[in-house]
Amino acid sequence: MKTNSERAQWSFVPQVGVGPLRFGMAPDDVDAALGSKSPSRRLVQRSSGTYEIVEAQFTELGVTAYYATGQTLACVAVDALTGPQVVLDGTALVARVPSETEDWLCNHTEAHGLNLIYTHAADPGSGDLGLILRAQRAGDIVLTRPLFLIREWAENSWDCIPGEETF
Repeated sequence: MKTNSERAQWSFVPQVGVGPLRFGMAPDDVDAALGSKSPSRRLVQRSSGTYEIVEAQFTELGVTAYYATGQTLACVAVDALTGPQVVLDGTALVARVPSETEDWLCNHTEAHGLNLIYTHAADPGSGDLGLILRAQRAGDIVLTRPLFLIREWAENSWDCIPGEETF
């Protein structure tokens, strides 16, 4: 697992983007922004049939990009073990104890009058922010693996987020 000093440092701008990535970008633009010529890509068909999602894994960076129908960036998942550290309002969101980030999110949404949601998998999030705080196992501990998303996906996670991100 990377320490914070070994991680790239990214910021999150709600409903705009994370690090060098902006929601709505085309796959080639994401590849260029991340300096990658060959991410692995695959089509993921959701069981509802509503969405066709393309996934691009940037394994060396600890980032997975998800593109909505129309090939526009709709979600970025950051790996707890190897991904960049992402900060919102001075708070680190990656590789944290889930209960601490959940407390922070509850306080942050209340203080700013934003919505607080829980996914069907009991992960806290906010459609207003476009953030869901997932958990990832790291051996015998659990750390945060945040998802940064467009509002529609954050509020409709059951239909939009690929299965491997929801369980």
